[in-house]
Amino acid sequence: MKKIRIILILPVTLFVLNVNAQNFKGHLKLLNNLFIPHPDTLVWFNDQTIDNRLEFRWQSFDFLKFEAQVRNRFIYGDFVEFIPDYASFLDDNSGYLDLSFIWANARSFVGHTEFDRLFAQFTYHDIELTIGRQRVNWGIDLVWNPNDIFNTFSYLDIEYPERRGTDAITLKYYTGTLAFAELVFSPGRSADSSTYGVRYRTNILSTDAQIIAARMPTHYVIGGGFTSGLGQFAVRSEFSIFFKDNNNYSNGVLATLSADRSFGDGSFMQFGLLYNSFGSKNVREPLSLIQPRIQSPMMLSQGKVNLFVGFNTTIRTLFTPSISILANPSDGSAAIIPGIGYSASNNLTLALNGMLLTGNSNDEYPNLGQLAYFKVQWNF
Repeated sequence: MKKIRIILILPVTLFVLNVNAQNFKGHLKLLNNLFIPHPDTLVWFNDQTIDNRLEFRWQSFDFLKFEAQVRNRFIYGDFVEFIPDYASFLDDNSGYLDLSFIWANARSFVGHTEFDRLFAQFTYHDIELTIGRQRVNWGIDLVWNPNDIFNTFSYLDIEYPERRGTDAITLKYYTGTLAFAELVFSPGRSADSSTYGVRYRTNILSTDAQIIAARMPTHYVIGGGFTSGLGQFAVRSEFSIFFKDNNNYSNGVLATLSADRSFGDGSFMQFGLLYNSFGSKNVREPLSLIQPRIQSPMMLSQGKVNLFVGFNTTIRTLFTPSISILANPSDGSAAIIPGIGYSASNNLTLALNGMLLTGNSNDEYPNLGQLAYFKVQWNF
């Protein structure tokens, strides 16, 4: 109960101190999920989620800023009722601090709150120090990020665009307008479970480039990446080489190459390629449609090669149709994600998305069933 009181008091305190339109915002989202198992003669599953996000920012001094972002979810329906211990899928806290809790848990519903941002940031001239739960984003590619060893995410987690944070201490020193050196330490329960690393990012000949060196549980990492222009396309690439720290693991490399282009009519297209030497032809861990989280950058894919193609556009500033395809050419399986959004007003949007899986049971994208999401979101 003490932890719950602290979590609840903090955003209220920030709110009372200095809340205005510039430092308090959020959204309220109603999400309806329909899951049609394969074969579709089985029982269909239907779930509803009420998702509320609150973002507080407080800055009374030029050198000091506090930020707290909290995600509240109330989920009810078939998944909660028929999947044993469903709450454990939500409350799988992986940070050094336990900043999440289940506040309702019954046969057919569960309520969950999680702080994915909670930090203080100090700035002095060209030095920036951030302490607490934060988003440490080392990625460059728009789909897969082998360099992002602190906050690995799954592209299939389409209803969590803010992405998770990590408990860390980050020291950043700006060496120029577009250049900086960054040192990050994310503590674990022991020295072996801690993650730490250094990154240097700069701009050379209109190319954003970075190099990284890090140590994560089980492996040491060196890598880098760049973003540059090639004609009308932006070209992005990342690579990371993983060196085992004992004989229970193996060495490996992940690399990406992608190209994307924006059009004047509001359209955007992207192509991508991922190589993962840790991948294999046989599925080692079933795809989770409940919580599609990735715990390690070494497992951005289960196959050695993945392809991506995506396209979205805007029709008369109101409709935004889109389609994305993740494919494994080795087994021929794919995850096809079509969608369409509608802007009802400046702060109210509606969206319908699907996820169609085409593979066999042992493929990377097995046809476990098909998913459809209908969303109504109000931003404030």
